[in-house]
Amino acid sequence: MIQEYAAVQLGLELGTYTHFIGSAHVNDRNAERVKKVLDEADMRGHPQHFPFPAMLVETTPGTITRVLEHEELLRTNKARYSADDIAGLDVDVYWQQAILLFEVYRQIKQDQAETVSREVLDALHPGLRWLLKHKWAARATPEDQR
Repeated sequence: MIQEYAAVQLGLELGTYTHFIGSAHVNDRNAERVKKVLDEADMRGHPQHFPFPAMLVETTPGTITRVLEHEELLRTNKARYSADDIAGLDVDVYWQQAILLFEVYRQIKQDQAETVSREVLDALHPGLRWLLKHKWAARATPEDQR
């Protein structure tokens, strides 16, 4: 998102990002965690491809400020949003998806909900819903689909 935002602000096309590492040491104390991550990657199989909408060129620092205000309200559990609430916010669909993820996180961490509300799950972009189901499978599957 940072790269995309910079490109929007500079009026440039979005480029590519390549990450290189020079070392991938695993210490004994981290071995179990690394094994868990690798097992999870094997379980997922081939990566999925879900084209995501581009950030609008109209994105401004004010847009980011509004999104961060909603993030703080949700992270601190001072607000809870339905999918309709989020659809009515003064931000475009790209940023509404981010706020939906903040609401998902709020439901999981603050409400300790067994499952995220169906209407919020249904409002998520298919790619985000897929990722959520692979991160928190039990909580991302509505009761009527179990």
